[in-house]
Amino acid sequence: MARRGTKKQEKSSVEKLTRFSMFLVAVIMNKNEFFQSLGEIVVAPLFIGNSMQDLNEETANNTWSMSISKELATEIVVEDFIGFFQRVMTNRREQINGSNNRDGMLIYIWFEWQSAQLKFNLISDYDTALPFGCEIEITHKLEPIIEEFLRFPYHDGFPFEEVRDDDEQMEEDAKEETLKVCLFKINR
Repeated sequence: MARRGTKKQEKSSVEKLTRFSMFLVAVIMNKNEFFQSLGEIVVAPLFIGNSMQDLNEETANNTWSMSISKELATEIVVEDFIGFFQRVMTNRREQINGSNNRDGMLIYIWFEWQSAQLKFNLISDYDTALPFGCEIEITHKLEPIIEEFLRFPYHDGFPFEEVRDDDEQMEEDAKEETLKVCLFKINR
């Protein structure tokens, strides 16, 4: 699941295939196999920019997402993901320490219910707002984000009867919701 290169079109195609592949893999894997498959994310190379002008490129290159099946969600406990994120942060700290970055980086984690994905990203800490187009609620506790992800009833997709004809109203409702985002700073 590690990405190479910075071309947006190439990344978009790879991400789509990777998301689809990870979904298929998550459907047929058990918990241990799933977390072993995430090992690529743990050691994936981090893009670290040189200035604020590189924030968009950091955002584009340092985003990872995970999907699971409903069955797998019943096997996984919060502590499994806590351990995963601890390994990710240890690796990213090592990468930051080996770079020219003096400000450290922000890692932020959120559950995106529209795609049923747990996502995270890293950007350099230039005291800028996180790149979301909606209202966010910052927390420093990862557990509630993971709990919401694991309890989500539609990991295998939304049932047709749940989808409304009024997509515009559904989008408006989603815009009014506050997105919970877990935020940590990774220092050098």
